[in-house]
Amino acid sequence: MNVLYTLIGILLITVVSSGDVQALSEQELTPEEKADFEANWKPLDVTGAAIPWKVFAETGTEEICSKDKDGYDDCLIKPDYSESIKKLDGMTVTLMGFMFPLDQTEEQKNFLIGPYPLSCPYHYHIGPENVIEVLASDGIQFSFEPVTVTGKLSVRFNEETGVFYYLEDAKSQ
Repeated sequence: MNVLYTLIGILLITVVSSGDVQALSEQELTPEEKADFEANWKPLDVTGAAIPWKVFAETGTEEICSKDKDGYDDCLIKPDYSESIKKLDGMTVTLMGFMFPLDQTEEQKNFLIGPYPLSCPYHYHIGPENVIEVLASDGIQFSFEPVTVTGKLSVRFNEETGVFYYLEDAKSQ
């Protein structure tokens, strides 16, 4: 059962029963399931000089939706940066987290990093306030284990990609 909870990084569980797929939200969990989820699905406890992930999680979000020319919903999640994050803009920082590769190479020059291990090969199942895009001139060896990287933190919102932060000139530690 713990494996099931590991797969709900965005509090979405897919349960397969009798061939039907059913999605459950956090509100549909029993108190015991919710307690088990909260006990087992925690962000990585970083060590050393790495910035704790709770600092990034302080960034608020605002969803802005409109209709496109064809009548489809067009939604954008925008950041509301905390003062503690704004103070880190432009500083050299250390991050410790799990890699989400953007290339099919062993040496990653551009990848995402976050506080949880991957649960899907197509997208990271957490909010954008907990994902940082890493840009490294020298490749960083891909790993399923947590990695530690240092670089210049850029706090800027990319409306096209939805990225809230970048770690530039990153180097592996």
